[in-house]
Amino acid sequence: MSPPWANLAGLAIGGLFYGMYLVLYLTSTYLLFRRSSGAHAGPVYRSIVFISGLILFVAVTGNWALTVARPFLGFIVFLDGTAAPKFFNDNSQITTTVQNIFAALSILIGDGMIIYRLWIVWSRNKFIIILPILTLIGLLITLVLSVQTTTHVNNIAEDKGLTPGLIFTLVTNIYCTGLTSWKIWQITRGSSPVNGNNMRDFIGIIIESSALYSGWAIFYIITHQINADVQFVALIAVPAVAGISHALIQARISMGQTVERTHLSARASSSAPLRLTTRLRSDAEASRTDILETKSVNM
Repeated sequence: MSPPWANLAGLAIGGLFYGMYLVLYLTSTYLLFRRSSGAHAGPVYRSIVFISGLILFVAVTGNWALTVARPFLGFIVFLDGTAAPKFFNDNSQITTTVQNIFAALSILIGDGMIIYRLWIVWSRNKFIIILPILTLIGLLITLVLSVQTTTHVNNIAEDKGLTPGLIFTLVTNIYCTGLTSWKIWQITRGSSPVNGNNMRDFIGIIIESSALYSGWAIFYIITHQINADVQFVALIAVPAVAGISHALIQARISMGQTVERTHLSARASSSAPLRLTTRLRSDAEASRTDILETKSVNM
């Protein structure tokens, strides 16, 4: 598959994933604002969940916009469309560099939010996030080197920094998803059967969203290692898949399925008190914005 054909195929596959992400993001954001409108909490636009989601949306959308623009530039604008292969093989093009930056940013934000959720669910335990913080730093370094390297190679398949970068993100996703799901299950296993089932559904969303992104990353790693042409298609869709993984969980949270709600319902049906909220500092010092963020990220 030549680079021009790979870009067209990536446009088709990437468009499907971006469309799914766009619907999920807009719906979950609307529900997030609607849910917080009557709450005694700070503005939702000041929460980490909203800010990171917005930056991720800009990065994924920017990547997709360039995915759409590049075929027009290559087939119509560049030398009047007479040298499309030359255009798509030239990785020093500014559009390629900016697209790679958007892709790297979307992956970093997605991993950062997974780590943030883990930190919140584990009552802001610093030790539990040591490993994912290290893998996030490793991911940042490899992505920066990868963006620099790509501008100097004729074929992106020659960029060996992409594989270790995606391995770092795989470790982050598997580690954080496993510990987040286990902690939520541990907290809610004493809930009533109805609420317990609801939280098991929520855990399922976490696992499935991570499995989608992890599976796509593995797919790219394999195709990259065997130097299959389909790796170009897989790489173009990575930002949108990362966005879907994040938006799936945000949509579930926006619909009100949080650990806190489950615990409050459980307390109403059980004599044993179950503490759901996390003490941020002290009751007197907890700000309204902090409370909103805590409620918005699984706790």
